[in-house]
Amino acid sequence: MEPVVEQLTQEFCERMRAQAGTPVAIEEEFSLLTCSIICYLTFGDKIKEDNLMPAYYKCIQEVLKTWSHWSIQIVDVIPFLRFFPNPGLRRLKQAIERRDHIVEKQLRQHKESLVAGQWRDMMDYMLQGVAQPSVEEGSGQLLEGHVHMAAVDLLIGGTETTANTLSWAVVFLLHHPEIQQRLQEELDHELGPGASSSQVPYKDRARLPLLNATIAEVLRLRPVVPLALPHRTTRPSSISGYDIPEGTVIIPKLQGAHLDETVWERPHEFWPDRFLEPGKSSTALAFGCRARVCLGEPLAHLELFLVLTRLLQAFTLLPPGDALPSLQPLPSLQPLPHCSVILKMQPFQVRLQPRGMGAHSPGQSQ
Repeated sequence: MEPVVEQLTQEFCERMRAQAGTPVAIEEEFSLLTCSIICYLTFGDKIKEDNLMPAYYKCIQEVLKTWSHWSIQIVDVIPFLRFFPNPGLRRLKQAIERRDHIVEKQLRQHKESLVAGQWRDMMDYMLQGVAQPSVEEGSGQLLEGHVHMAAVDLLIGGTETTANTLSWAVVFLLHHPEIQQRLQEELDHELGPGASSSQVPYKDRARLPLLNATIAEVLRLRPVVPLALPHRTTRPSSISGYDIPEGTVIIPKLQGAHLDETVWERPHEFWPDRFLEPGKSSTALAFGCRARVCLGEPLAHLELFLVLTRLLQAFTLLPPGDALPSLQPLPSLQPLPHCSVILKMQPFQVRLQPRGMGAHSPGQSQ
């Protein structure tokens, strides 16, 4: 996965360089980048040759936007409302049909060009296992329907979550220019000043401890999904004296755990140095844990590390205006108030000042 993420991140930085010095709505740019990464890994690089990315991106955004509308959210809370006329639900079904059409078309094309024992992408890899006997007892057979829904999960679950975390990282660094300056000093020390063509391989990420700590702190304060996905108890249990019968639906509040004053010192502060202490977990619970840990965690960490490395190598993140940074209003650190699966930030813009072009450090006046 790393060469694909690295290549697409370099292309992203070139697009940003073309807009250098002007305010950028970087949330949208991150969203397009993470969508491209997921589509390339799932469907292969032919989508670039056929110029399919714009259509795929539009389709995924349509599903996500429609799904997060209040008219859909309320059906999750009060299920019988699905039997009443609901324009939002009709739009969601239409968006899902278009999404499924894209996945079915890719499935058909991949089956037609599949070569036994070879794979170009994740869909090829999964199709190799269709109708093959499982090596694990009781796990059942892999069917085409499973491949279809796995591709859907990758597209829907792996786009906005990572883009949102990258956007929160930018917001926090705008509020804490001293951390941004230290991160750039760490990169310069490891790669040399202005060494934009150099890169720390992900396997050597321990060479950038402050960057890893900053990613961990962003995930702690703004976990990908603050309320984890619903789980169901498989046997009677109890927590802190509360009896929980078998079959009870449990929704863990991950953000509450991340702000627990009995666990975290100064829990509401953005303080990456807390993760530089020996023995402190670098991921907290942002992706869940143990058997139910999010399967996308390795890819998400890879993307966060590579994208932020490249971004901070190439640019200094500044507020959008031309006045002194200390005099400019900064984007809000408060999430949008309406319900959503992920913690969305208030719309904001950032100015990307190329490094090595007479730019000042983020902690200095211009």
